[in-house]
Amino acid sequence: MKKYRAPDLTQEHIATALDTLDTWRGKLTWDLLLDSLEAAWGYRYSRFTLASYPEVANAFAHRKDALKGTLPVSRGTPTDERVRAAIEQAERFKAKAERLEAENSLLLEQFVTWALNAESKGVTMDMLNKPLPKPDRDRSKVVK
Repeated sequence: MKKYRAPDLTQEHIATALDTLDTWRGKLTWDLLLDSLEAAWGYRYSRFTLASYPEVANAFAHRKDALKGTLPVSRGTPTDERVRAAIEQAERFKAKAERLEAENSLLLEQFVTWALNAESKGVTMDMLNKPLPKPDRDRSKVVK
Protein backbone atom coordinates (compact mmCIF):
# COMPACT_ATOMS: atom_id res chain seq x y z
CA MET A 1 0.00 0.00 0.00
CA LYS A 2 1.44 3.34 -1.03
CA LYS A 3 1.59 6.03 1.61
CA TYR A 4 0.51 9.43 0.34
CA ARG A 5 2.29 12.59 1.32
CA ALA A 6 0.31 15.53 2.70
CA PRO A 7 0.34 18.63 0.48
CA ASP A 8 2.76 21.44 1.25
CA LEU A 9 1.72 23.84 3.97
CA THR A 10 0.24 27.08 2.64
CA GLN A 11 -0.18 30.44 4.34
CA GLU A 12 -3.83 29.47 4.93
CA HIS A 13 -2.67 26.37 6.82
CA ILE A 14 -0.28 28.49 8.88
CA ALA A 15 -3.07 30.98 9.65
CA THR A 16 -5.36 28.12 10.71
CA ALA A 17 -2.66 26.72 12.99
CA LEU A 18 -2.09 30.15 14.55
CA ASP A 19 -5.83 30.69 15.08
CA THR A 20 -6.10 27.24 16.65
CA LEU A 21 -3.27 28.07 19.03
CA ASP A 22 -4.81 31.46 19.88
CA THR A 23 -8.07 29.78 20.93
CA TRP A 24 -6.53 26.72 22.62
CA ARG A 25 -7.88 25.73 26.04
CA GLY A 26 -6.53 23.11 28.40
CA LYS A 27 -3.44 20.97 28.06
CA LEU A 28 -1.34 21.79 24.99
CA THR A 29 1.02 19.28 23.39
CA TRP A 30 2.23 18.90 19.83
CA ASP A 31 0.24 15.67 19.47
CA LEU A 32 -2.99 17.31 20.65
CA LEU A 33 -2.41 20.25 18.31
CA LEU A 34 -1.69 17.92 15.39
CA ASP A 35 -4.87 15.94 16.15
CA SER A 36 -6.91 19.13 16.10
CA LEU A 37 -5.35 20.33 12.86
CA GLU A 38 -5.77 16.90 11.26
CA ALA A 39 -9.50 17.10 11.99
CA ALA A 40 -9.64 20.52 10.30
CA TRP A 41 -7.43 19.73 7.28
CA GLY A 42 -8.06 16.04 6.66
CA TYR A 43 -4.37 15.09 6.69
CA ARG A 44 -1.67 15.00 9.31
CA TYR A 45 1.63 16.80 9.38
CA SER A 46 4.53 15.98 11.64
CA ARG A 47 5.54 18.05 14.62
CA PHE A 48 8.81 18.83 12.86
CA THR A 49 7.03 20.18 9.80
CA LEU A 50 4.95 22.61 11.85
CA ALA A 51 7.85 23.52 14.13
CA SER A 52 9.98 24.40 11.10
CA TYR A 53 7.80 27.49 10.64
CA PRO A 54 9.06 30.05 13.18
CA GLU A 55 5.69 31.77 13.58
CA VAL A 56 4.04 28.45 14.52
CA ALA A 57 6.87 27.37 16.84
CA ASN A 58 6.91 30.76 18.59
CA ALA A 59 3.11 30.84 18.88
CA PHE A 60 3.14 27.30 20.32
CA ALA A 61 5.77 28.20 22.93
CA HIS A 62 4.02 31.48 23.78
CA ARG A 63 0.62 29.79 24.16
CA LYS A 64 2.08 26.97 26.25
CA ASP A 65 3.68 29.54 28.59
CA ALA A 66 0.42 31.49 28.76
CA LEU A 67 -1.54 28.34 29.63
CA LYS A 68 0.90 27.44 32.41
CA GLY A 69 0.14 30.76 34.09
CA THR A 70 -3.64 30.48 33.88
CA LEU A 71 -5.62 29.60 36.93
CA PRO A 72 -8.90 27.70 36.81
CA VAL A 73 -11.83 30.06 36.46
CA SER A 74 -13.88 29.97 39.64
CA ARG A 75 -16.85 32.00 38.45
CA GLY A 76 -19.71 30.49 36.51
CA THR A 77 -20.11 30.67 32.77
CA PRO A 78 -22.53 33.36 31.58
CA THR A 79 -25.87 31.94 30.49
CA ASP A 80 -26.47 34.46 27.71
CA GLU A 81 -25.12 33.09 24.41
CA ARG A 82 -24.16 36.56 23.15
CA VAL A 83 -22.20 37.38 26.30
CA ARG A 84 -20.37 34.05 26.09
CA ALA A 85 -19.56 34.64 22.42
CA ALA A 86 -18.30 38.15 23.18
CA ILE A 87 -16.10 36.89 26.02
CA GLU A 88 -14.66 34.13 23.81
CA GLN A 89 -13.99 36.64 21.03
CA ALA A 90 -12.29 39.02 23.46
CA GLU A 91 -10.10 36.17 24.76
CA ARG A 92 -9.21 35.18 21.17
CA PHE A 93 -8.24 38.76 20.36
CA LYS A 94 -6.21 39.03 23.55
CA ALA A 95 -4.32 35.80 22.79
CA LYS A 96 -3.68 36.92 19.22
CA ALA A 97 -2.46 40.34 20.39
CA GLU A 98 -0.07 38.72 22.89
CA ARG A 99 1.27 36.38 20.19
CA LEU A 100 1.76 39.26 17.75
CA GLU A 101 3.52 41.36 20.40
CA ALA A 102 5.94 38.49 21.09
CA GLU A 103 6.52 38.04 17.34
CA ASN A 104 7.10 41.79 16.93
CA SER A 105 9.64 41.77 19.73
CA LEU A 106 11.56 38.94 18.01
CA LEU A 107 11.53 40.87 14.74
CA LEU A 108 12.83 44.01 16.47
CA GLU A 109 15.68 42.00 17.99
CA GLN A 110 16.50 40.63 14.54
CA PHE A 111 16.45 44.15 13.06
CA VAL A 112 18.88 45.42 15.71
CA THR A 113 21.19 42.48 14.99
CA TRP A 114 21.09 43.23 11.25
CA ALA A 115 21.71 46.95 11.84
CA LEU A 116 24.74 46.29 14.06
CA ASN A 117 26.16 43.72 11.63
CA ALA A 118 25.66 46.09 8.69
CA GLU A 119 27.35 48.92 10.58
CA SER A 120 30.32 46.71 11.42
CA LYS A 121 30.72 45.95 7.69
CA GLY A 122 30.76 49.66 6.80
CA VAL A 123 27.19 49.86 5.53
CA THR A 124 25.58 53.14 6.62
CA MET A 125 21.94 53.73 7.47
CA ASP A 126 21.70 56.01 4.41
CA MET A 127 22.77 53.10 2.22
CA LEU A 128 20.19 50.82 3.86
CA ASN A 129 17.40 53.41 3.54
CA LYS A 130 18.12 54.14 -0.11
CA PRO A 131 14.91 53.61 -2.14
CA LEU A 132 14.67 50.66 -4.47
CA PRO A 133 15.27 51.41 -8.16
CA LYS A 134 12.18 51.88 -10.33
CA PRO A 135 11.49 48.90 -12.58
CA ASP A 136 12.14 49.46 -16.27
CA ARG A 137 8.65 48.96 -17.66
CA ASP A 138 9.53 50.23 -21.15
CA ARG A 139 11.63 47.19 -22.06
CA SER A 140 8.79 45.52 -23.91
CA LYS A 141 8.20 48.39 -26.35
CA VAL A 142 8.03 47.36 -29.95
CA VAL A 143 10.74 48.99 -32.05
CA LYS A 144 9.38 50.44 -35.31
